[in-house]
Amino acid sequence: MSTVIANCLRRIRRPLTVTLLIGCSALAVAQDDSLSGSTYNKLTDIQQLMAEEKTEEALTELWELREEVDPDTMDLAMVLQMLGYAELTRDNHSEALELMRASLDIGKLPEQMKVELGYMVAQLYAAQEQFDEAIRFAQVWFETLEEPKPQQLMFMANLLAQTERYADAIPFAEQAVTMTDEPQESWYQLLIAASFQLEEYDKAARFLKGAAGHWPEKSQYWEQLASVYLMLEQEGKALASLQLAWRNGVLEKESSVRSLVQLAIAEGIPDRAGRFLEAALEQELVPRDETFLGLWVNAWNSAREYDKAVAALQALAEATGEGDPYLRIANIRVEQARWADAVAALESAQQRPLKKPGQVWLTLGIALTEQENFEAGLNALREARAYDDTREQANGWLKYAEGLRRQSRWQSRNNS
Repeated sequence: MSTVIANCLRRIRRPLTVTLLIGCSALAVAQDDSLSGSTYNKLTDIQQLMAEEKTEEALTELWELREEVDPDTMDLAMVLQMLGYAELTRDNHSEALELMRASLDIGKLPEQMKVELGYMVAQLYAAQEQFDEAIRFAQVWFETLEEPKPQQLMFMANLLAQTERYADAIPFAEQAVTMTDEPQESWYQLLIAASFQLEEYDKAARFLKGAAGHWPEKSQYWEQLASVYLMLEQEGKALASLQLAWRNGVLEKESSVRSLVQLAIAEGIPDRAGRFLEAALEQELVPRDETFLGLWVNAWNSAREYDKAVAALQALAEATGEGDPYLRIANIRVEQARWADAVAALESAQQRPLKKPGQVWLTLGIALTEQENFEAGLNALREARAYDDTREQANGWLKYAEGLRRQSRWQSRNNS
């Protein structure tokens, strides 16, 4: 989640987009508010130069005009404003900011022009990462808007997020996304990031759900949504989120596939977990290693799909080169009373390295005894008695097997 937060909170740092504030109508308004006729005429001519992209020539005339106008007048305020704009067209942000601030400080601009220039100053401060100053000017500008547009709302949200005022930023961003059917992805990213910073996970889930709805092809939103639901102890919703991502064909991370399978098992649908993992293995989304093959075995075991569990255990034995998976196969076959299959699995186990050789001998002795192969069974149980972890059980089974052998011999003699 830290990457999303970092990307989101850097969103404000982008090239500044500006518009020409000194239009003909604006100049006319300024003239009505005591802009002198001579200054009005010169600014109109200079504006034409700027429209023709003759910036250097316009700057020369503006600096000359600045020396001619009286201090503390609207004439000076208008000249400084246009100078600021001219410097901005040359990407001289610091100089533009200083000139525009000087224009505002005179206090002679018409109200609407003051507000618009204040917005420009806020943008310039934001571009220089002076966000507290940017907010101060932006708030004055924003309060004049009768019906703020989504982009204007997001400008405020970004500024507030940059100063870690996440609780204040969220309402602006949330209003922006509700105002359009096609919100920008960065708007949702800001909402998600701010919610995480505030540790308001219910909100984070809501915003992640919205992002996933708009960009269902992006796996990170589904995965993050599932993680949030797990934090909220809503495992069913976490599973549903990962299932949707799977159906959309965007679940790609090994950790996400593992979470999907584990959640399906935990939520009582292990057969579905087995099918998920089988498909993931076939598509090579996850490796055929001990972790995922072991998880596959557990899924089929939990689903009581024993033949499928045996097939998964055989794959696990091939992947690891160990004999213990065959011991597990044998235990399944013992529970099914399929003694011959159990013996075959145990013989395969003994051909490979074993972590529990005593268990193999014990189980082999039991399976052989159940088939009335008493001599071989007793020999296997004596081998099992040599290991600490199976000695006690082996002694018990030895007594039982010897009893069965005596009974079998007695019956054979009587039948004869």
